[in-house]
Amino acid sequence: MKKYFLFSIVAILFSGGSSCEADSNYTTLHLKGNKKIVVCRNLKDIEEMLEDHSFTRVHRCHVVNLNEVEKFVKGEGGYLIMSDGTTIDVARTKKEILLKRLLPHKE
Repeated sequence: MKKYFLFSIVAILFSGGSSCEADSNYTTLHLKGNKKIVVCRNLKDIEEMLEDHSFTRVHRCHVVNLNEVEKFVKGEGGYLIMSDGTTIDVARTKKEILLKRLLPHKE
């Protein structure tokens, strides 16, 4: 049952997920069309499931789908503009890793 549940989360994110947002021991999956799904998993678990794919952690409370990033706006940490128009802050400590992972996706 547990493996099926984890597979479902990954399948949902690959079929239209733009980002994941931490909320204590829960995570909100942000999907296309302003749809949201709350799952009973912390963000670290979700991050580990997706780390080998096009998702990366950009803040203590956000994992994003690099394929859904429209623009990176420079700043101390900066922020991302996603394909649905939402903005997501980037932590200073995550900025360098993000930029390295984002370049191959935007070429």
